[in-house]
Amino acid sequence: MVKGVSVVGKLWTSLFGRVVTDRQLPMSPSEPETAAADEPALGMKLTGEPHPLDRMVTVQPNTVAVLFEQDNVPRLKFPGEYLTPGLLPSLRPVRVLAVNTAPVELDVTVDHLVTMDGRDIERCTVRVTVQLSDRDRYGSLADLAAEHGTDLETFLLQRVETEVATGMHAAVKMNRLADLRRPTVQQELAEQWLPRSFANGALLRRDFNVREITWPKDGPISVPIPQTKSPRVIPAATSAVRPLPAPTPAVASRRGPMELTMDARLRRMWRQYAEPELRGIAGVKAGNSATVVAVVNREPGAYEGSRLRETFGDYFEDRNLHLVAAVADSYGDLVRAWFKQVDGSPGRLVWVRSLEDDSVLRIGVDQALRSTEERARGLSVGSQSDREALRRLVPHERVEFVAADTTG
Repeated sequence: MVKGVSVVGKLWTSLFGRVVTDRQLPMSPSEPETAAADEPALGMKLTGEPHPLDRMVTVQPNTVAVLFEQDNVPRLKFPGEYLTPGLLPSLRPVRVLAVNTAPVELDVTVDHLVTMDGRDIERCTVRVTVQLSDRDRYGSLADLAAEHGTDLETFLLQRVETEVATGMHAAVKMNRLADLRRPTVQQELAEQWLPRSFANGALLRRDFNVREITWPKDGPISVPIPQTKSPRVIPAATSAVRPLPAPTPAVASRRGPMELTMDARLRRMWRQYAEPELRGIAGVKAGNSATVVAVVNREPGAYEGSRLRETFGDYFEDRNLHLVAAVADSYGDLVRAWFKQVDGSPGRLVWVRSLEDDSVLRIGVDQALRSTEERARGLSVGSQSDREALRRLVPHERVEFVAADTTG
């Protein structure tokens, strides 16, 4: 369940001067124009309140003004431009909505995240920094304004809330409780599950961090981050996120560019719903489960991922289809990304080796991390469809999983 989304910082409470400043015309040509008084900035709101255009105003920095006129499509006005009312404003009223173009921090709280092993994380709060996309001179803003009118902020907040929550649920579901810690949750969201944009690209994600997690009583201890009046979001480049430990032995990979399968039909479906560039894609249905594995230049966002899973699921007739999207430049990177998404304990991967003139891709797996009962069932990584989809994607004649010692 999504608890809610809130803006960070004080709310704007002034009137029309929030995004536009009154301009006092000089009484005579020789009289200098009166300087406009300082007006409060937009702060941490995505939009202001709509107001009637009944006096001459100018648009302020870090804002775009949307003009709603009767029987006309919305028009945009940019910083420094003047807005002038008509001769009879009451007969043809014009409403102005201020939209913030500066970064805005939003807190999203999601309740009851369930891990792969069925444990319930009571609550998780993330702070997302978003900014309106200026692509095509804010073309997406004009389209959304035409569709949602002055309720634009409500729509954008709902989309951020829904898409962040979808990503958080997916990230937690792919991990066991024992493997999750605050840095791990943040890295999981950053690497794959948290979308880089929201509302079909209208809002861009500039930064985010995990603020608080309420773990199960026998899980990791929750250490809330103190809230301040003006919270600071640590840039991603300097955030204290500990990366996952890399396998101890060196990973052997095939030389030169990867030669991957590109299923034409799956490629068409991908291009219809997702922007990341495909380097290879393959899928298979084995038994009652289906898996699609794709190598991309960047991970798809949560919304894109949900659309892809739905489309591929219809194609393979599996509503629970597993989609694996890997950013990789080598077969070793590909296997690591695949392993992380199909196995509950990604630390079990020890090494990846190409053997016999690259005809065999051998994957060493640490069985010591499995329970006695799991080891008794034999070596297993992912589902049958997960393994078969990987085999179809890579050019190797065989893909073998073998028990390996972590000492090499």
